[in-house]
Amino acid sequence: MVKLRPPWRAIFVAIALAFTVFTTSTLVAAQSSVDASSFDPDPTGDAYLDQHFATDGLPNGAILSSRSVRILPPLALTSSFDAWQVWFKTTAADGAAIATLTTIMKPKAWNGRVVGNNYAIDSVGLKCNPSYQLTHAVSIETPDITRQLLSSGYAVVMTDYQGPRMAYAHGPTQGREVLDGLRAALAFPSAGLAGSPTAMIGYSGGAIATVWAAQMQPTYAPELRMLGAAAGGTPADLSLLRKTMDGKPPASVLYLMAALGVARVTPGAFDLLNDVGVSTAQQNKNLCTSAAVLGVAPVPLRSLTEVDPYDTDLVRRVYRETKAGGATPTMPIYLWHGLLDAWIPVAGARALQQTWQNAGADVSLTVLPCDHITCAFTPGALERIDTWMGR
Repeated sequence: MVKLRPPWRAIFVAIALAFTVFTTSTLVAAQSSVDASSFDPDPTGDAYLDQHFATDGLPNGAILSSRSVRILPPLALTSSFDAWQVWFKTTAADGAAIATLTTIMKPKAWNGRVVGNNYAIDSVGLKCNPSYQLTHAVSIETPDITRQLLSSGYAVVMTDYQGPRMAYAHGPTQGREVLDGLRAALAFPSAGLAGSPTAMIGYSGGAIATVWAAQMQPTYAPELRMLGAAAGGTPADLSLLRKTMDGKPPASVLYLMAALGVARVTPGAFDLLNDVGVSTAQQNKNLCTSAAVLGVAPVPLRSLTEVDPYDTDLVRRVYRETKAGGATPTMPIYLWHGLLDAWIPVAGARALQQTWQNAGADVSLTVLPCDHITCAFTPGALERIDTWMGR
C-alpha cells in the first residue's frame, strides 16, 4: 500500500536531500570512523512509543506493555472498532533480543478472523511507523486496505516491523517482527483473538515483510494458524533494483532510504560511506516519504561511498542474505505484480514463485497490465484472503 502525504512535503524532502548531497562535501571534515548509532532514528516524542524494555530470557511474542488508543480520522470515521497498542519481545536478525510494537484494531462486528496488514512503511524514521501515524497524524492509506478489512469484519494487526533501528527493506529483520507481532496480538487478552485463523497482506515494501514472514513461519512460529499470504509488487531480490532505482528519479529517494535501512543492521556497511555519505545519512535519518510522490533527486548511491559499493563482498553478502526464497512457506501464497512496473522488475516475483514451487509450495502469481502504483489497487489479494478465510 502507499501512504499519501501532501506532495509539497515529499518534493521538499527530495530536494533537500539532493542539496545535502551536493553541498556537504565542502563542509564536512574527514572522519576516520563513525559511530554506527549516529545513523539510528531519533525518538518520536511520544513517551509510550519511545520506551525501552529488558527482554532477555522472554519468549518471542511476549507482551511487555499495552494501552488502549484512539485512532485518528479518516479511518476512525469510516469504521467502528476498538484499538490497542502492544509492546512485545522479538528477535533481531543477528539474534539479539529487542522490543517493538503492534497496533490491533478489532471491529465491533468481528468475524472471528485476523489479518496482518503489513503496511508499506517505506521510510527510515520512527514517526513513519503505523503506531505513530495512526495516533498522531491525519493520514490517508491508499489503497485503504485497513478500512476494507475492518468493514469485512476482520481484526487487523499492523506491526512496526522495521524494528527500533528502522531496518527498511531488510527482510530477515521484518519477517521475525511480523510473526512476533501476530503472536502478541493473538495473546493479548483484551482483544480476545486467541486461536484465530490468520492471513497476511503486504504491497511493495510491505511485501518484503510478508514474504519473509511467510517463509519463516514454519520454523519460527509454527503454532500460528496461517491460512495464506498475499504479496504484491514484491522486491524479492534487491540486486535487481540497482538498474531501475539507483539514481533514477522518482524512485531514487526510496532506494537511498532502503540502503540506509539495510546498512543499519549490517555490520561494517557505514564504513563504505565517504564524508558526503556520512553527512547525508545522518541528516536524513528520520525521513518519511511516499511511494506515490517521491520528488526529483537523482542521487546515485556511488556518490555517497568511497568505493563502488556493488563491487564489495559486503554488498554481495547483503544481496544473498536479503533474497527471498531461502526457506519454503507451508501456507498458500498469492503474488501479484505489474508487467509495467518500472521500479520493481517482475523477474524477481517470477523467480520467487519458481523457487517456492520447486520446493513444493502452493504459490500463484498473477501478472497484470499495470505499473507499480496502480497495481496496488487491484482487488485480487483481498478476494484471495476471503477465499482462504472461508468467506
